[in-house]
Amino acid sequence: MKKKRLEAGQDFPRFLKHVRKEQSVLLEQLSRGLMTVSNLARIEKGQRPISKSMRDCLLGRLGIASDLYENMLNIEDYAIWERQRCILCAIEFKETEKAQELIQNYEMQDLTKDKVQQQFCLMMKAEILKQQKADSSAIRACYEAAVKCTIPDIEYMSYEKIVLSIQEINVVLEYVYSHKEMDFEKKCKVLLDFVERTTYDTLSKVKIYPKIVYYYLREAYANNNVPITKNAMIVYLQICDRAIEMLRDSGRAYYLLELLEIKIKLLEEMSVQFENEDQALKENIQESKNFVKLLKSLCAEYHVPAYMQDSTYLYRQRWMFYVGDVLRIRRNMYGITQKKLCEGICSVRTLRRTEKKEANMQQEVLGKLLRKLGISKEFQRARLVTNDREVLKLREEIAVCRNNREPDKARMLLKLMKERVSMDIPENKQYFLEAEASLDWMEGKITRKEFIVKEEEALRCTLKVKRLYNLDEVYLTQMEMFCIRKKVQVSEDLDKMKGIDFLLQFFDWFAKRNALPDCIVIYEFVVVSVINELGNIGEYRISIDLSKKLLKESLICRRMWIIADSLYNILWNENQCEQDAGRLCEKEKMTEKLQQCIMLSHFCKQNTDKSFYQSKIFEN
Repeated sequence: MKKKRLEAGQDFPRFLKHVRKEQSVLLEQLSRGLMTVSNLARIEKGQRPISKSMRDCLLGRLGIASDLYENMLNIEDYAIWERQRCILCAIEFKETEKAQELIQNYEMQDLTKDKVQQQFCLMMKAEILKQQKADSSAIRACYEAAVKCTIPDIEYMSYEKIVLSIQEINVVLEYVYSHKEMDFEKKCKVLLDFVERTTYDTLSKVKIYPKIVYYYLREAYANNNVPITKNAMIVYLQICDRAIEMLRDSGRAYYLLELLEIKIKLLEEMSVQFENEDQALKENIQESKNFVKLLKSLCAEYHVPAYMQDSTYLYRQRWMFYVGDVLRIRRNMYGITQKKLCEGICSVRTLRRTEKKEANMQQEVLGKLLRKLGISKEFQRARLVTNDREVLKLREEIAVCRNNREPDKARMLLKLMKERVSMDIPENKQYFLEAEASLDWMEGKITRKEFIVKEEEALRCTLKVKRLYNLDEVYLTQMEMFCIRKKVQVSEDLDKMKGIDFLLQFFDWFAKRNALPDCIVIYEFVVVSVINELGNIGEYRISIDLSKKLLKESLICRRMWIIADSLYNILWNENQCEQDAGRLCEKEKMTEKLQQCIMLSHFCKQNTDKSFYQSKIFEN
């Protein structure tokens, strides 16, 4: 029996209500500590506005990571996001005085209207106090105030009935850790069980589970004045491996180095205390040590902290734009005047005030204007416009299949997905056209020219702009970036360079604002392709510099997927430079770098890439 499609469009109230009911979460559970039940009911009916921060917290409590979404923000939400971003950057760079001043200004502007924003400020104050090595009582007071913003009954709450976002779990963890008398290890076990059984998506779970494991194992070692029993070691090792496997599956490195070092310590103690001469155990120890050495060397080379410094990574938001800027930029891309865009929809004054950040626009009016510019009306969207959470899961599975070059499996999943979404929505049609074109190209079913035509057809679903590469300012959705990147990848040299210049110029805007982490997913996807194309046309030095920049940004964001690829690109381009200069390549250096690529691809379970690097060692 075919699955019945949910509503064709996607908006927050319907999506929230659908996911909440799907997970059998009561209004009372979801609203607890955040708002009244009646207010949440009105939000689900679309009768009450809601801030971006509260929206993310509600979705987070239902296990959905905000990283999945592209966001267009109104005036208030954009101001809050921009101020929070500046605070996070100041803390990451250890600019404590600047961070304190930013938080004070943030609070004075009356932007901390809801409990989630208040909690954010308190958590950032605690981070500053830790950087200043303040008295533990001051830090403890900060965490206590933070946790009680959204979990006022922390001392008595039941983990069987409550729903929490990962940011709230982090607050609980820090609160419990700052109160050592609360039987910290036991509380950690409770938190680990809670995360394990809750329906968090992969991105949500991997952000918090490894941190809890690290805190738990660190404290377990600190409090043991007597040798740890064999059974305890086995349990600790299982928990540690579970966290590391979670990082491997998602290609992340949150607390990875810390966990690997604990794992090595556990394995070595097991080997010594229990006289275990097992060869597999020795190999496990050596493999972990080699990987630790590699991670430390990469972090040192690219001047990135090897160990986790703070909790700012939990609050980073991706792909944020002010909706008035989107309207203005997109309108200019189409060459449409304000008067022309507003015809039959609203007054020019209404549009002008929104573009100038003087007033927000009514949702219905805004939706009509955006649709004329090829964009769906949703403030928050995940490339596909749907209320069906299963579609988002299928999309992630399809991405893995494409990366692993499994076209048959990807096509099967696409077929399942097509039964669950509306193809009348341009963004959805665009997704399927692009996916099918890429799979046809992967299998050699179409020529290069046919592939370009298909990618252009997909792009035109939402973007009908002539001479796109000549525009000074652009706004593109992530799917539009995907289509352009694919088209550039197979274009002839002249068109290729125009496309490359255009794509790099797009990210310059982020780089100048120190905001590449805010678009890291699409930045990695696009730039790794650009790097390959630059190398293919002989621009070796540019390709090397761009590879190093990409590698550093990935390390900063604790993302592992692309690091091996970046290292290999640097190696390949450097070898080409040596050959052009008439010098022989250093075989030992090549072998060492290829072995590093093998270790990194093995960690990320990129088996195809791993086999490729292994074949290159045999060729060397």
